[in-house]
Amino acid sequence: MAEIISFESLRTNTVIDPKAIEAAWVKRQLEPGMIQPASGACEVQLANEHTAEPIKSLKEIRSISEYLVKNERYRDNMLFILGINFGLRVSDLLQLRFFMLIDENFAFRSNFPILEKKTSKTRKTPRNRYVTINDAVVDAVTLYLQHNECKMDDYLFRSVSRNGSNKNRAMDRSSVDRLLKSIAKELNLTEKVSTHTLRKTFGYHQMVMSGNDPRKLLLLQKIFGHSSAAQTLDYIGITQEEIAEAYAQMNLGGKNDYGTFSEIGESAPDAM
Repeated sequence: MAEIISFESLRTNTVIDPKAIEAAWVKRQLEPGMIQPASGACEVQLANEHTAEPIKSLKEIRSISEYLVKNERYRDNMLFILGINFGLRVSDLLQLRFFMLIDENFAFRSNFPILEKKTSKTRKTPRNRYVTINDAVVDAVTLYLQHNECKMDDYLFRSVSRNGSNKNRAMDRSSVDRLLKSIAKELNLTEKVSTHTLRKTFGYHQMVMSGNDPRKLLLLQKIFGHSSAAQTLDYIGITQEEIAEAYAQMNLGGKNDYGTFSEIGESAPDAM
């Protein structure tokens, strides 16, 4: 009987056999002649999907930053790093100025307050959100300043367009969206990327880092201003991930149903 590769094994230190994975995919490849090509168009009506996805791979995140730094795109790297570490909406990210992160002694602050644009309009009593500055952010901003002359009141993400290159003017949302999509294309990323990708990546890795701690979920719900924890899970892509896992694990009626690799359900036939 072939080795069973389960989703559960991916969460442990179990060594996964590449040959077993390859064999599983070979099983999905039909032999020539088993089915004939279509005689008409292969089309089905589906809803348009524009939802942005988080970048779930830590290796991929590091590769994006390394690529931008290698190509001396220090502003773009700073935008990417701050976006995935601060978890701010892009509208709030673009209003950041250096004096918000750096104090009068030219040292990085431990945190800074920001009045988020959306929540300031929806709450009866506006409240500041306090954002902590971690080491990855310090490194990205420092690298940018090592290669660019800036003033304390400059926007972090200044427009470099012909109209804004000589002015202290921040990028606009559409420019950030085009930038992220171009990076995704250059690096052949499979995720659906938009400005929301940065914020969703922050939320996704907060949950993964906590081991899916319910308390962290409630914290993210508060940070994002969502009405429910379910909305937060859906926003950061965990709900769809769990749905896919639920389908893949079941295999009812097959040789490798969920009972063959789980303590739940009946014992496997060959174990009786």
